[in-house]
Amino acid sequence: MDGPSATPGERLAASPAVKPRPPEPGRRRWPGMRLALAVVLGGTLMALAAARLVPPLRTADESLGDRLIAASAPARPQHPAIALVLFGEDSFAGLACRSPVDRGMLADMIGVLEAARVRAIGIDVLFDQPTLPALDERLRRAMLGASVPVVAITALEQTPLTERQRRFLNEFTEGLPRGHANLAKDRLDAAVRWHVPFGGDGTPSLPVQLARVGGVSGVPAEPFRIDWHGRPDGATAPFPVYPAEAVALLPKDWLAGRTVLVGTALAGIDQHRTPLSPAGSSTAGVEIEAHVLAQLLDGRSSPRLPVAGEAALALLMAAAGVAVALAGLPLWSLASVGLLVPAAGWAGAAALFAAGGPLVPLMAPSLGWVAGIAAMTVQLSLRERADRRVMMQLFANHVSQPVAEEIWRERATFMAGNRPRPQQLTATVLFSDIEGFTTICEALEPEPLIRWLEGYLDAMVRIVTANDGVVLRFVGDAILAVFGAPVARTTQAQIDADAVRAVTCALQMGRELAALNRRWQAEGLPPVGIRVGLHTGPLVAGSLGGLRHSEYSLLGDTANTAARLEAYGKLVDARTSRHCRIIVGDPTWQAVGQAVGQAVGRDIRGLCSALPVGEVALKGKTRAVRIWLLVDDIDSGDGDAGGRG
Repeated sequence: MDGPSATPGERLAASPAVKPRPPEPGRRRWPGMRLALAVVLGGTLMALAAARLVPPLRTADESLGDRLIAASAPARPQHPAIALVLFGEDSFAGLACRSPVDRGMLADMIGVLEAARVRAIGIDVLFDQPTLPALDERLRRAMLGASVPVVAITALEQTPLTERQRRFLNEFTEGLPRGHANLAKDRLDAAVRWHVPFGGDGTPSLPVQLARVGGVSGVPAEPFRIDWHGRPDGATAPFPVYPAEAVALLPKDWLAGRTVLVGTALAGIDQHRTPLSPAGSSTAGVEIEAHVLAQLLDGRSSPRLPVAGEAALALLMAAAGVAVALAGLPLWSLASVGLLVPAAGWAGAAALFAAGGPLVPLMAPSLGWVAGIAAMTVQLSLRERADRRVMMQLFANHVSQPVAEEIWRERATFMAGNRPRPQQLTATVLFSDIEGFTTICEALEPEPLIRWLEGYLDAMVRIVTANDGVVLRFVGDAILAVFGAPVARTTQAQIDADAVRAVTCALQMGRELAALNRRWQAEGLPPVGIRVGLHTGPLVAGSLGGLRHSEYSLLGDTANTAARLEAYGKLVDARTSRHCRIIVGDPTWQAVGQAVGQAVGRDIRGLCSALPVGEVALKGKTRAVRIWLLVDDIDSGDGDAGGRG
């Protein structure tokens, strides 16, 4: 391709060689850091919200906490200030009526407890209907006249009682300290985990009223999680429990100074699901009240990690998940780590709680871990697809499979922001052109011309890619290729090997042209020759263009010189082979000489030699350049190659 003013190389790589300013370290990393930070924060918020708002996940979270409480709660001695007196099946064996509870028996019980010098008595029996008037009056006088505080239970407005029941309850307990016995149950699984200290009308609960009697003043005003009192061992209850019929026989010092809760322990009556309940069992309401009272008397709060701590742990797990995803582990390793870390976390949480530490909620941190891994993996996959798409647009059609694999494997070293990062590297540039192409264009019709040119370019591209070169673009018949990009070489041996591959490629292009010319002559098409310029040196490489179109480009004197060497071939009478002139710059030939004798250079030994052309002044360059004409020692005939350009 001959032109009057500028060669294609001048138009393709006319920018001066400039050393790119290295990207600021912070600026290069910040996009990735912002993405990772966004994934961590988003995963944390998602985990916390899901653990509270998605019913199955919230139930699972609470159930995991229940299992820890039931199985790993640290051992504690029986509470010294509380005792339970329960009416069970044996207590009612000799009575005709089980409900309402015999008021005379309750009156006698108050007298026994009063004599035992208990601190206070809590009656967890609802007096919502009359029995025998004499027994009712006897019980009322016993409660009002007791020398120790007696607290009766009442019912909040939401308790399903008739007007008659509610009126009798209020009249019967008038003059007594009262507390409600309503239990707060989870709407999802009906388990009791929280306590409501005050009703909507300000009525205190039975434990709160008893705690006040015991001298506790700082009672929480808002609902709070119950801190279940631990057991001394698996066979011992957390509080002393005595059958009602045996209380009169107990040594008085067993009850002295204790707050005693009196209630029932009957199957199917006032039984509730709690974290203490093994599968299929339940806890009596009066025992739940005892746990709350113990918590108030001791001034304890729930051992469950506060929301702030849970959020911090979820944040940490999400960050760890992102870090694991960024580590680029194989899929099987990622899956293994994804399962092992939560399992280790659950085991650690159980051990921490058993040692007296806080009860760590497990669902939100586990969700944060999964969200961090999954979201970051998806982001990396999307970015990888975008990088692959960009690289395939730039390189896919004009590189060999090994080069394509190397480009993809080393993408992190030269990709930034979904486009190749500007970088300075040392490579060998090949520029080729067809001699007399203008005359051929004038002689052929458009269709045969394009078909002929496509056959030529396809053959040349195959040779370039076979030698691990990268074809960057065509301008008409001109081919611009590079050996040693876009993955920058790090050693001189690698740079020399690229020069050997470039020289080998140029020689093979000339030999391939011999076969093409024979076929074209048989088809009545004109034979041609080519000129090739090769030069090795520093380059600035990167992607130029906008969103709609971008190209991987080479900037700098090396690309310009390769184009000038190809053009200078017009002035050289000698030929490399019958159909080719290959002009190389001195750095390229010196690099080939360095490689000869090494493993990478043995293929070129005996295949070619070089004739010195001299130091010439190339167009646009102020300093002379020493150049060589390659001689193909295998195909060095002097047959006609279709004329000179």
